[in-house]
Amino acid sequence: MINKAKLSSLLFFDIETCGNHPNFDTFLEKDSSGAEIWKKKAQRLQYESPRKGYDEKVALFPEFGQIVCLSYGIWKDGEMTIKTIQGDEPAMMKYIANLFYKAGANGLTPTGWNIKNFDIPWVVRKLLMNSIPVPQSISSYDKKPWEVNILDMKEMWKSFSSLDVTFEEAAYSLGIPTPKDDIDGSQVHGEFWKGNLDRIVTYCEKDVKTMILMMEQIYKIYNETPVVS
Repeated sequence: MINKAKLSSLLFFDIETCGNHPNFDTFLEKDSSGAEIWKKKAQRLQYESPRKGYDEKVALFPEFGQIVCLSYGIWKDGEMTIKTIQGDEPAMMKYIANLFYKAGANGLTPTGWNIKNFDIPWVVRKLLMNSIPVPQSISSYDKKPWEVNILDMKEMWKSFSSLDVTFEEAAYSLGIPTPKDDIDGSQVHGEFWKGNLDRIVTYCEKDVKTMILMMEQIYKIYNETPVVS
C-alpha cells in the first residue's frame, strides 16, 4: 500500500537523451569507425537505412548518444520539489552518481516510468563509460530480484498484463494532463541539435511532475477514498 511515508521515500526521476551527432553524415565524418558499427546495428534492427535509423532511433542507445538532462523530484506533505541536472556530460554524470549515492544513503527508492528498461540502463552505462562506479541504489549486478529497491511505475501500472501502455495513456486515465503537450521523447534529439535545451528541460521536469501527480492520486485512492463494504 502507498502510505505517506512510502510516498515521501520515492525519488522520482526521468532522463532525456539524444545522439552524439546531429545526423548520420556528421557521425560518418567525425567518427567513421563508430558510424560503421552503427551501420551494422541499423542492418541488424532492420532500419530502412542507417541515416533514417540514426535520425529516429539513436536516442535509444547510450553507446551512440548522450544524456541531455536528468530531472528528479520528491513529494513531502503534499508539496513537490523538482530539480534538473544538466550540462557537459562527463561532469553531469558525477552529479548524477552523487544523486543516487545520496538516495541510497537516505533510504530513497529510485522511481519512474519504464526506468528499468530505459533510464537506469542509460545511466548505468554512461557512468561506466565515464569511469564512474555505479551506485548500489541503481545497480542490479550480483543482486537477487528482491534485493533491487527500484519502483518502475510502468510495471506497477501494467500489473500482470503483457499489453503495452504508454506514460501518457496512464496519466490520462487518472485525469492528469499530458506532459507531452509541447514535445515528446522522439523529438528530443532534433530539439537538442537546434539548441533548444530549455525546452527539453521543461519537458523533462513536466514528466517528473506527472509521475508525482500519478503516485499522489494512487496514494489518495488507498488513504482518502472510503472503502466500499
